[in-house]
Amino acid sequence: MTRTALLVALPAAFLLAQTLGCRAADPGGVRQFGEMRAVMRGGDTEPRVSLSKVAARPGAIAVGALADLAGEITIYESQVWVARPEAGELHVTGPTAISTDQATLLTVANVENWDDHPLPLEGATSGKDLEDAIRIVATNAGLDVKRPFPFVITTGIASLELHVINGYCPIGTDPATMNAQPWKWSSTGPVSATIVGFFALDSAGVMTHHGTSIHAHAIVRHDQSTITGHIDRFALGQGASIRLPSQE
Repeated sequence: MTRTALLVALPAAFLLAQTLGCRAADPGGVRQFGEMRAVMRGGDTEPRVSLSKVAARPGAIAVGALADLAGEITIYESQVWVARPEAGELHVTGPTAISTDQATLLTVANVENWDDHPLPLEGATSGKDLEDAIRIVATNAGLDVKRPFPFVITTGIASLELHVINGYCPIGTDPATMNAQPWKWSSTGPVSATIVGFFALDSAGVMTHHGTSIHAHAIVRHDQSTITGHIDRFALGQGASIRLPSQE
């Protein structure tokens, strides 16, 4: 059998718009703390929400960045994973939130029941194709795709590249000019990971990066440890499926 792979490149230009606090992207679901342009381009990186507070609600799922862009945040099933680059190494805490940790940028939802749906890969070879596939599957599942929604992928991850921010946007600022470097990790083979993301149409500069309707992080089990970070690129292989909020 021929193996079909879906190669996804997520644009990482962090274009953002300014906010003062929580923005209800969907009154019944997704909430937004901070907006990307102000945080990544404008330097508006003050603390906005406690991770302990977010995790206290059942079924919390979230992606974002720590205050002062000190690291990356990934929350799934109310378990909080935070990655910080320190002296060239990555330090990850979790699954319990540190009481003093706060996010400057965070997209949040609360989902207690999920349904798994096969992802059609035929002919899908780019980031736009992935977005179209997710939109079609979500529509068929009964979601209103005009509103932001979370998703999870745990199967068929063929390769993965991610980074952890280190005090500045590595896209808006050339890392070669900075003393601190973003931490990076990649695998060109099958990966045991959980991809945690949000799909949001027409939200570039607020909830998603420029040129995409997806903002996704990964939780990876590697060498008997857990790492997490922002996804730059990943490939989905045969058997991939997507987990969406149950509509029943």
